Amino acid sequence: MTGMAPGSFEQGLLSSKLTVELEEALGLLEEFQLLANQQSITAIQNLPPNLLEQCIALCDEAQGIQAEPIRTVHHFACTGGTLISKCIASMPNTQLLSEVDPLSCLGDTESNPQFAPSDIAKLMRQSTHGASPELIGELFLNNLQIIHLKSVNAGLRLILRDHAHSHYCAGDDVPNRATLRNLVASMFATLSVVTVRDPIDSYLSLQNNGWIHFTPASFDEYCRRYIAFLNDYEGVEIIRYEDFVAQPEKVMHDLCEILKLPFNPSFQDVFSVHKITGDSGRSSGIIEARTRRPLDKQTSDEFEASTMYKKLCSVLGY
Repeated sequence: MTGMAPGSFEQGLLSSKLTVELEEALGLLEEFQLLANQQSITAIQNLPPNLLEQCIALCDEAQGIQAEPIRTVHHFACTGGTLISKCIASMPNTQLLSEVDPLSCLGDTESNPQFAPSDIAKLMRQSTHGASPELIGELFLNNLQIIHLKSVNAGLRLILRDHAHSHYCAGDDVPNRATLRNLVASMFATLSVVTVRDPIDSYLSLQNNGWIHFTPASFDEYCRRYIAFLNDYEGVEIIRYEDFVAQPEKVMHDLCEILKLPFNPSFQDVFSVHKITGDSGRSSGIIEARTRRPLDKQTSDEFEASTMYKKLCSVLGY
């Protein structure tokens, strides 16, 4: 003990005792954990067979719901999207929501709030404090989660038809915000398709319907916005309207493969039964090509001079 500081012996004993007590406590914790694990296993094994089967079934159901994708269909107004969407809705066990865009502000005015008692997103935007796009997106996803769950439980495949016109064809410029596909894919497995039509025909229809909601109100500007839309959906399969009306069964079969939907060969007999929003075009129950609206010289010259149209045609193969 020579040279040892006063009290160091007692401190050494205390340290040794503390080490022993800590090791004993650790041993007790390990024994408790082992016992708890054994009890948990025993408890699961002792579940009544029917209850155990229910637990397994619930787990399988949850995995199935998570794996079942939401399908999204994207197109500009007046491009035949309503017709194609009706045909998609004619496939077995599908549920189509038409013209979806939770971040759309088309038609909203600060000075004249609109009556919308069942539209929670619009109510929030028009509230006395307003609502951020993030909150509106969160509300949409929460609602979509419920809809998806109920659809899957009912054996239905959920399809969302985009209202891309709100995003790309309204206002002074294309807003830098999430697309419908961005929102859906942030929470769900997603399968998507884009449908297009020769921009000359869709632009003429827009004019005829009074739906030129963008500025400048020119054909070249329309094509520029069309290109922005296609850039945002780069990598998504594209279906051309002209190909569809020429070979409805073949193209619809291809579309069902893209969206992993079962194919109904009788869809042409039943598609016209469906009533959905945006149904401003054809009233016939026959799928066939339509004659282009007549062009005056000024409009024809505008189309010919559009550099954006030439670029768009090279992308779409027109």
